[in-house]
Amino acid sequence: MGRGILLRRSAVVSPSELIVSMKQPILSFSRKKLLPLLAGAVVLFTAIACDTRTPPVVVFKNSAEPFVYSSLALTPVSATALGYHEHVEGGEGGATIRLDELLDDYSPAGITKRINLCKQYLAHIAEGETTKNHLMGEEFVSFGSIDYYIEQTLLELEKIRSHEHNPNLYVELIGTALYTPLVHEYASKAERYGHVIARLRKVPAFLDQAKQNLQSSPAVWTEVAQQANGAVIKLVEEVIPASLPAELQGDYDSASAEALTSLRDFGDYLKDDLSGRNDYDWRLGKQLYAAKFRAVMGSAHTPEQVLADAEAEFEKVRGDAISVGEALDKSIFGSARPPRDKLALMKGVLEVVADENRQRRANWQQMADRIKGDIDELRQYVVEADVIALPSGDNLQIVETPEFMRGVYSVAGFMPAPPLTPKLRAFYWVTPIPADWPRRRVTSKLREYNYFQLKLLSLHEAMPGHYVQFELSSQGHVDLDPFHRTLRSVFPNGPYIEGWATYATESIVNSGYQSESNEFQINWQKLKLRVLANAILDIRMHTMNLSDEDAMTLMVDQAFQETAEAQGKLLRAKLTSAQLPQYYVGWKDWLKVRDHYQKETTDFSLSSFHDKTLRSGPVPLRDLGYLVADRRPMAE
Repeated sequence: MGRGILLRRSAVVSPSELIVSMKQPILSFSRKKLLPLLAGAVVLFTAIACDTRTPPVVVFKNSAEPFVYSSLALTPVSATALGYHEHVEGGEGGATIRLDELLDDYSPAGITKRINLCKQYLAHIAEGETTKNHLMGEEFVSFGSIDYYIEQTLLELEKIRSHEHNPNLYVELIGTALYTPLVHEYASKAERYGHVIARLRKVPAFLDQAKQNLQSSPAVWTEVAQQANGAVIKLVEEVIPASLPAELQGDYDSASAEALTSLRDFGDYLKDDLSGRNDYDWRLGKQLYAAKFRAVMGSAHTPEQVLADAEAEFEKVRGDAISVGEALDKSIFGSARPPRDKLALMKGVLEVVADENRQRRANWQQMADRIKGDIDELRQYVVEADVIALPSGDNLQIVETPEFMRGVYSVAGFMPAPPLTPKLRAFYWVTPIPADWPRRRVTSKLREYNYFQLKLLSLHEAMPGHYVQFELSSQGHVDLDPFHRTLRSVFPNGPYIEGWATYATESIVNSGYQSESNEFQINWQKLKLRVLANAILDIRMHTMNLSDEDAMTLMVDQAFQETAEAQGKLLRAKLTSAQLPQYYVGWKDWLKVRDHYQKETTDFSLSSFHDKTLRSGPVPLRDLGYLVADRRPMAE
């Protein structure tokens, strides 16, 4: 690939440059040698004179720039979250569209618009005879980001067609549309609540369209949508009015009354109508899963390859975990303890470790305080270990996970500051334990997220995981022109994001964090098993009909998870697809990028590597290796 680019660049020479470069050599050539050279020059001059094609980099930018901003305009809920608030249709002089007042359009016409936008971009690129290998540097990488996004979008809208089967898609979109203006202070409070009111007025038509679209839904999707719908009703009834500007009360009351009627009606529809049309299979099947896997991963990894690698590594990590468990068993119970099978040994050790240190409380504020303390400790450690240069500022807030998002984020999550307005706040979501859970389930949850696992959770989500990742990415974007900055934010690569958080956790552990604590180390081994089990679970459930019973055996008996954790992950595998393997695929690819960069540089350090890669933004990891190693391509 590099060689092809080099040859293409060397052929682009002006006539004057060619003449100057040829002057001296021609004088020393014999007639026999000169004639072929002159003949070659004639061919080259003719090619230059006839080649009127627009340069590939211009073709790409002229096609990609309107595509990026038009894509945002067609997904206004995401646009608000990213910090893109107004779109001028058709370029300068066109009508201004206020995206913060809109919901995404899932009508047949709206879906067709999104499909056509993707196909028009591909047609423009083809007409310009431009491929990824015609480009270099930032353009080379950004071309790939768009390609994978289009591949995923067309697959979703034309073949998977979740809008015809997943009611939670509509409920979560409404929740996000209303929640984002509450927490991202991109404008005055009155203006943002005005956007909420404008979106509320569009809820009835939006849900009417949802009912027209939905043909059938698996029971698990319908049940989760019912729960999320109730949470959105609570958001409209209680959360938003609690801080509503007084001057907007009348407008809010009228808009929310109609929206609440539609939401309650939609809840009845889910319960009494859609629940009876439950013959749709949430499993994607081998063909669709493989296609989605490729587009989401942004690489040539296949599900079969990843599954084989994950299962082989699972056995090794499980052995490492058991070795740590045996040492702990001896220190806890003494050498006189009779031999037991490995599962019983690990369960016994993990129970003692968790019970000695677990937070014996389900109070959310106390949990949040514990996490804040862990983040302060981790921040200090990261600085002292010089593993990564931390971003300036502190805009991170720890908040409860929005109720309408708890189906997927049953433990925690992260909401970055909008990449296009990065000075706003970022949010570390922590999901409280429901008050109606029985004591046994609460105990199981608290054992899983004990004192040590909470530290690992904050390593992943915040310090130096997702929070540091997004903050440095936003700061690094300053070095990019607005086009690339926006493009990378709109079309991020999932394995880059999820893989970083796992890789960063490993980097901190390997630097010596909690190295003397076997209790911490066994929880780290257990977390690695969870990452591997996530990949195995998702691939086997969607392509090999893995049963619920066998899935629980994998997670509880083989990976030593608590039942409550395993149940939550089982639900997540049914609600999403090709998402759970991103942690493992990304983790391993981050290691490959680091190895590639280390081979290609003479002044390698972890801190400089991390700084350079994070400031490049969330691009496909193979392309990241090319970008940070001075355009030397990385092996797949």
